[in-house]
Order: sequence, then structure tokens, then C-alpha cells
Amino acid sequence: MLTRIYTPEEMGVYATFLSMVMICYCVASFRYEYATLIPKSLSAANNITILSISLTMTSGVVLLSLLALFHRPIAEILNIEAIGLLIFFLPASVVFYSMFMILTFSLNRQKKYGFIATGKITASSATAASQIGMGFLQMQQAGLVIGKFAGDFLGMIFLLWKRQKMGSSITAGVTPRRMVAMARRYRDFPVYNTPHALTTSVSNNFPVLLFNTWFSEAIAGFYAMAHRALYSPVQVVGKAAYQVFSQRISEKYGNQEQLIPFIKSTLLLLTAIGILPFLLLFLVSPPLFSWFLGPGWEMTGYFVRILTPFVFLVFLVTPLNFIPLLLGRQKKAFLIDVVYLMFRLLALSAGIYMDGVWIALTLYATVGVVFSTYLILWYYLLAKKAERYV
Repeated sequence: MLTRIYTPEEMGVYATFLSMVMICYCVASFRYEYATLIPKSLSAANNITILSISLTMTSGVVLLSLLALFHRPIAEILNIEAIGLLIFFLPASVVFYSMFMILTFSLNRQKKYGFIATGKITASSATAASQIGMGFLQMQQAGLVIGKFAGDFLGMIFLLWKRQKMGSSITAGVTPRRMVAMARRYRDFPVYNTPHALTTSVSNNFPVLLFNTWFSEAIAGFYAMAHRALYSPVQVVGKAAYQVFSQRISEKYGNQEQLIPFIKSTLLLLTAIGILPFLLLFLVSPPLFSWFLGPGWEMTGYFVRILTPFVFLVFLVTPLNFIPLLLGRQKKAFLIDVVYLMFRLLALSAGIYMDGVWIALTLYATVGVVFSTYLILWYYLLAKKAERYV
């Protein structure tokens, strides 16, 4: 529906804004929310949650201050001058999305998967409805950006409401001293996991930024739509699987149970769920997306075909990404991701140098296939080694 209201150029500018949101989110809370599942006591987890919220609010203020000083050169470098003052929605969108993720981990600890799923549906539905409504009002980029802002806000409010309605308060047992103690105990998350998440986010979002800057806003829009179409199952199924997998494997590890059988069953289940849809996308995406998205969007289907094998492997590896966090191997995971980022940037740079978006995208996807395969093998070996000591 959005593709029949907004042009590829407008979607490209919005995709650049969205990429900035996701990159900034990675450092907003210093990833402390990912430690919520690890401590045994609820009060310790609550201290981590409030610590994450405090850091997120502080990051929002810092980002707003930086934009007040440098928003013009930032917009010129990223070729998003068309957004104008709408760039000031960025800090709030980062805060709302980060809060949503913090509350997701808090609810995940309580095994409230239904609340989490409903929250995600609320956020995505509100975003889509707002963007469609504003598109009919001819608001161009403003409609897309404000719609994203509204969706993030409503999703956050829904999860906050659900969390507060539970028997235990989110602030139970929280004190400044204990928050500091949790920050020290789980300092590996800001030291290793935050840079790791940042490199991953840059890797995933840099194509939009580079395509918008070096090729055109339309190319960025085609790529963003292809990325969105492929990552939808990853967002819906893969991340839901991550929440369940992280909670259950934490329990198994804490109870000194075997991890490998659970990892194998998870991979087999995800393969069974994803193999047919991804295979169909690979085979029929060019005519399918030409029909589905409408005139002017034909190139999106060819982008989808190139990216499909890589995103299928991302779909499989997403739940397993918790394993190095659980086993204290954030440092190596971060170093792997730095190398991954370097190769992806080299792939994109080669395509830009040769003035060929197809070359850039093919090399980018190939690097993704190689590294995703390596990660699955590494996670498996990590878990197998950990079983010897439990």
C-alpha cells in the first residue's frame, strides 16, 4: 500500500532516517537490557531494566543536543536535506524504540510472550496506519517519519501498560547503589556487546546510506523495500524465536542441562518454517513484486532475489546470537563482527567504485552468506564446549 502512495525517492529518504534510528538505538542503553535474563533474582533484573531506561533517556538528550548543533551538515552528508527539521524526530524515535526493546526483555523474563507479540503488532499497525493516512494527505517524507514516531510511541506505551499491570512492580528492589552494582557486574555488555551491536547495525543499514549518497534516493528506496520484504519473517518469527530461545537456553545452562539437542531442534524448526517461503521468494520475486508493489518498483524484485539466500541464513542464526552473550564470549563475537563489517564495506565500495549497484549488492550478499554460515558453526562449537563444564 505504501508503495502506491509514496515514490521510491521518498521511501529512500525515509529508509535513511530509519537506518539512523537503528544505528543510534544500538548505543542508547549500552545494551544492558540484554543482561535482564541472566540474574536469578527479579530485583536484580529490575535494577538492570531501570538502569537501561536511565541510560536511554540520557542518550536521547545527548542526541538531541548534537542535532541542534550539527543537523545541517549531517543532512548534507547523508543526502537527506528533504527531511529538513523532521530530523529532530530522531532522538524521540530512538528513545521510544529503545524503551520498547527494554520492556520486551523485562516481559520476556516473565515469559509474557503474548504481550510482546501484541506490542509488536500494535507498533507496526500504528506505524502503517499513520503513514498511509498521512500519505493520503500528501505529506511525503513527513508522513513516513511521523508515522514511524507514532508507531514506536504507541508500542512502547502498550508494553509499559502491560508491565505495570503485572503483580510485581518494575521498580521493586531498585536502588541507585544496586543499579551501579549491576552496571559493574555486566560491564561486558557496554564494553563488548555495544560495539558489536553497533558494527552489526552499521553493516545492516550502511547499504541504504551509501546507496542514497552514491547512487540515488530511488535506488535506496528499492533496496529498503527489498530489505523490508525479506526481513519481515526475520522480525516476526526470528526475533520471537530469539526471545524464547534466550529464555530457555538460559534456564538449561543454569540447570546444567545439555544445550546441543535444543540448538539442533531450534535450527531444524526454523529451517522447516522458512525454507519454502524463502525458496518461493527466490524463484518468483521479480514478477511478484512488480505486481504487488505497483508500477515503478520492478527493480525491488531483483534485489530480493539477490538477497534471499543471505537473509534465510540470518533467519536461522538470529536466535543463536544469544549464545556468546550467555557464555561470556562477547569479545570474540565483537571481533568477528568488526571483520564482517570490513568485508561488507569492501563489497559495497567495490560496487560503488565500478558504478554498479548489482555488483555491490551481489558481493554484499555473498559476504553475508559466508559469515552467517561461519557464525552458525561457531555457536554450535561454543555450546558443545560449554556442555563439558556443566
